[in-house]
Amino acid sequence: MTSKKSSKKRTSGTEKRLTKRKKIMSLAEYEADAKGSAPAADVGAGAKKSGKAGKPAKERKSAAPRKSLASAAVLVLAQAKGPMNAKAIVDAAVAAGWYEPGKGKTPHATLYSSMLREARDDGDKARFRKAERGMWELTGAGTAQVAATKEALAAK
Repeated sequence: MTSKKSSKKRTSGTEKRLTKRKKIMSLAEYEADAKGSAPAADVGAGAKKSGKAGKPAKERKSAAPRKSLASAAVLVLAQAKGPMNAKAIVDAAVAAGWYEPGKGKTPHATLYSSMLREARDDGDKARFRKAERGMWELTGAGTAQVAATKEALAAK
């Protein structure tokens, strides 16, 4: 038995991407755009321009802590007698009036993610440390920020 070869035309990855982009640009313009150089010609009125190329990063105006759930968590953990989980931290912050929940359904998951990211990325500057699975406590850097955080949240 012999197998029949497919009669479909094989396309390269670039051609497939062009098809997905509805062939707005020619192949030469697409390759120039992929390399980071400017396209040879304007692609039309409906084309989107990426505005991130020339914008500098935003800088914070003051060194004061932000009015966020993570800042409220610093105050809650400073008053706690031991490590707490994210759900208990959010409940305590809401009860104390340091945090007002928005439309999100899982602020505890957002807080947990924020604390985990800070603990992983900031090293010695991190305010939070995992005490055990799902439980968080303040570090020395977090304890040092308690007074400034109280002032920032009181100004709210």
